[in-house]
Amino acid sequence: MNQTSNDSQGTIVQGLAPFQMSNHTIRQCKIIGTLGPSSSNEETMRELVKSGLNIARLNFSHGEHDSHLKNIEMLRKISKDTGQTITILQDLQGPKIRAGKLIGGAIELKNGDIYSLIFGIEQTDPKVIPIDYKDLVRDVKVGEQVMMDDGLLILEVVEIKKDAVMVKVVEGGILKNRKGVNFPDSILSLPALTEKDSKDLLFGIANGVDVIALSFVQTAADVAQCKKIIQALGSDIPVIAKIEKVSAVKQIDEIAQIADGLMVARGDLGVEGRVERVPTYQHKIVEAAHRHAKPVIVATQMLESMIGNPRASFAEMADVANGVLEGADCLMLSGEVAAGKYPVESVVTMDAIIRNVEAWTKTQPPKYKSDVPWSADVSWEDNEAIAIAACEAADSLNAKAIVCLTLTGSIARSIAKWRPHTPIIAVSPRKDAVQRLGIVRGVYGMQNPLFYNTDVLLQDLPNLFKSLGIVKSGDMIVITAGIPINQMKPTNMVKINRIP
Repeated sequence: MNQTSNDSQGTIVQGLAPFQMSNHTIRQCKIIGTLGPSSSNEETMRELVKSGLNIARLNFSHGEHDSHLKNIEMLRKISKDTGQTITILQDLQGPKIRAGKLIGGAIELKNGDIYSLIFGIEQTDPKVIPIDYKDLVRDVKVGEQVMMDDGLLILEVVEIKKDAVMVKVVEGGILKNRKGVNFPDSILSLPALTEKDSKDLLFGIANGVDVIALSFVQTAADVAQCKKIIQALGSDIPVIAKIEKVSAVKQIDEIAQIADGLMVARGDLGVEGRVERVPTYQHKIVEAAHRHAKPVIVATQMLESMIGNPRASFAEMADVANGVLEGADCLMLSGEVAAGKYPVESVVTMDAIIRNVEAWTKTQPPKYKSDVPWSADVSWEDNEAIAIAACEAADSLNAKAIVCLTLTGSIARSIAKWRPHTPIIAVSPRKDAVQRLGIVRGVYGMQNPLFYNTDVLLQDLPNLFKSLGIVKSGDMIVITAGIPINQMKPTNMVKINRIP
């Protein structure tokens, strides 16, 4: 069992510090913060973790490998010093399509004008816009939309030629060099991983990142390809599918089934699917994640105004609250932490909003009571039945924790799917499993090397937790395990313990 010393708190168990050091309830929805110029120093990182940061996002659209490695090393040091599990999320850039270099640095697109989109890197004809995507002619169809500069400019495909796509300007404006180009109506034959992504992925695996986020997922096959590459590199790091294309929303169940989690990437999703549709898309993605017992992240502009201001707007606070109410496992801060003036204050604000909303939700019936079909005709798989039984027992007994003895963490994820009011402690011999559970709502992990060898752990857990200050005499805990433990059985038992 990994421990760290803390003079004022006694022995702090790695991963369980929130239970030992908190004077209030355990926060269940997790907070992700993107590291960048405002936060890539040890002092700020420590303050972020102290303020409630659970997951650090490394955005590989920016920065070099040296800077990312420095951040990884600092995060691991801070985690060891504080006893807080900090999950590291590597976010791959993905195949971003951009316009090329333009004559004079910019051109004005006027409504009704016709332009040719041609594969290239530099404009030589005022009526030709170079695009750095060679399969454009093959992938788009007449009538489909083309959006540029985050959706500010809208064009429509009017004709397909041998080597050019003819487009008509619908909503014009100024197009500048290297602005992004989106094809919301098209399924593009882009690779799941670019050459840069493959190099970044190899770096991430070699340096022990915990979770991979795959950008611009279109189909389940994209996720399968990424996972195959990870496996070939000798790893099983989980893959989060970033849903930022309408084509992915349309296939959300297939993607959710194969991915290890979903991210509602609202920025590009708003560009591709129009801003007013994003709330509906978000709800659909979150619901799919719940159906398949996969963690889901809601991201983009959650506290955007705090990039430059010390306080969030009321609308942003409501947006964060809605993410909690919808059942997100994690909420993500991007520019607020990466490049804003108030990175720590942003985390403090999000933490406070989440805690207040969760305090209210605990007065409402938990998800398993409202969403579980209790009909006798329903046939449950073993792990699902155990998960629901653990939730019901913990709720009925007002238990302090649901404790899962688990090898991979799968039972903890199954229990978390039902959003119990009770926090979950996952005890595993695998450090990687503990780290990966950092993205799952309400789950906090603890590594214990005795797991493989003895059933004494099952018997001694109540006294162990009592000695660590996690529970006190008279408290109830609910334990799930696969017994005999030393035979690596799947979870087959729910046990109720009163702390002596």
